[in-house]
This record gives sequence, structure tokens and C-alpha cells, in this order.
Amino acid sequence: MQTRWDDRRFTDDLESLVWTASPVVRQYLHVLVSGDPQCDWLTYVEWRHLPEKLDRALVIGCGSGWLERALAGRGRFRSILACDFAPNSVDQARAQAQRAGLDSIDYRVADLENEPLGGPYDAIFANDVLHHITNLEHLYGRIGEALEPRGKVIFNEYVGPNRFQYSDEQMDIVNRYFRLLPDPLRFDHVTGQVLWKRERPSREKLEEEDPTEAVRSEEVVPLARRFFRTEKEYPYGGGLLNPLLFGIVANFQNDDPDHARLLQVLCSAEDRLIRSNSLRPDFAIFVGDRMQ
Repeated sequence: MQTRWDDRRFTDDLESLVWTASPVVRQYLHVLVSGDPQCDWLTYVEWRHLPEKLDRALVIGCGSGWLERALAGRGRFRSILACDFAPNSVDQARAQAQRAGLDSIDYRVADLENEPLGGPYDAIFANDVLHHITNLEHLYGRIGEALEPRGKVIFNEYVGPNRFQYSDEQMDIVNRYFRLLPDPLRFDHVTGQVLWKRERPSREKLEEEDPTEAVRSEEVVPLARRFFRTEKEYPYGGGLLNPLLFGIVANFQNDDPDHARLLQVLCSAEDRLIRSNSLRPDFAIFVGDRMQ
């Protein structure tokens, strides 16, 4: 069955719309996780939590394939299997790996809700996919079964409100900062209009467009704690910037110093709001291992 996740134009457009499309925002997030604006979360977590040499890794919900290519480029794993339910995404990721000469990566199409994962693996990675899983308990159980006794599960996920149904208090804070932006920066590339305020996404529209979108996002981490022994959690950002910047982040030009300074101000504001418990981080990295 074809879905929007098999549409290359949709996935490419989405990458340019999300808050992390900005290099300024990415550097802010790197600091939150690794302490270094130049060190991304995967590089840091791989260095901090995994031995130098391992045998097999699994990447679930690989999408465009950046994660397994980054792993393969560092040579920690002898072999990597990457899977996704969207055949076109798998084909495109495979082609990019082949062009890069990364012959340690294999690909397959897989339904993560139902199919066995194989294994055993020394590490299983997921990025931005678990919040699309309806039966998290079943998947977590299969991940545990697929891990080596000392194997690690590592994921980076949206863990905020289901279906992005932010509270009134959160939306009030978002709009407090949104009103400070000049008109050209409030042009929404989704609607083609200049917005005067941020609205909570429509639950009904999300369910119609993609029944899996943030279907159980609030439970991703609490359930992971039940199925795996927690080694480390890295909650980070998004409570302000994700709903604030979606669809407008492309208006901030990377070569414009004024735009960069404004984004830095917004990043600092989010950090203060989260540290003061006025907002919660809506994204988290989880590192755990198999229950013995």
C-alpha cells in the first residue's frame, strides 16, 4: 500500500519544514546532548555508550538512510541491516549507500508493527519512527528478543503530546514568541499564507492524513523503561521551537546574520523555559539494554 512516506516529494519537503532544518537550531541541540555544537547526537551516543568494535546493528525505520550511512562510515559495525516499511524509501536509501561505497549495509522492506526483526544484534537504532508505532509493546518485546544479551537499544524520538495536542499553556507561550517575528518570517510554506498566530494541529486532519502520526508519542519513553534497563536518557528541546518553527523555518536564511541571531535568541528562550519547568522537552534520546 502506497502512503505519503513512499512519496519522495513529501519526505523531501518535510525535511525542509521541520525545526531541525536550521543549522543554528541543530547546533543548539548538539550542545544540549553532547556539550559541543559540532557533535551531533548519534556521534556522541555511539562514542559514549558503545564499544569500539561490534558485529551487527539494526536500524529500524531507516527512511532516507542517513543514520546507517553515518554508522557505516565510522566502521564500528561489521554489518548493518536497515529496514523501513516504505519500499521507495528503502530503494533510495540503498542507492545512496551504494553510491557512497558502503557495502556493509543491507536493506529490506519490513512492517515494524508485525514482522520479526531477526538478529541477534549488538545494537538497534531508531530515529523519529517509534512515535508512529501503534503497538509499542509488541515492537519493544521483539526488539528485546532481537538483542544480544549485552545489546543496546538507542532511539531519538518525538515524545510530546499525542497527535501534537499541545496544552493551552504551551500554545500561549509559543504565540508569545511567534508574535515577535516580523511578517516575512511568519510566511507558512504549508498554507502559503502569512500567519498571525500558531494553532494547535487538527487531530482529525492528522488522523486522516496519517493514522500513525504521533499516535502514542507520550508513551514512547515510559514503555521503554518497562521493557529495557535504562542506561541514559537525554531529554532535549522542542517544547517551544518545534511548534513555533514548523513550516516557517525555511524563511530564516542561513547566510543572514540577523536571522541567525534571532534563532539563537529563540533557542536560548526555549532553554530557559525548559530549565525553569515552564515547558517540557518534547524530544528525547534513550539508551537502554536488554533486561536480563
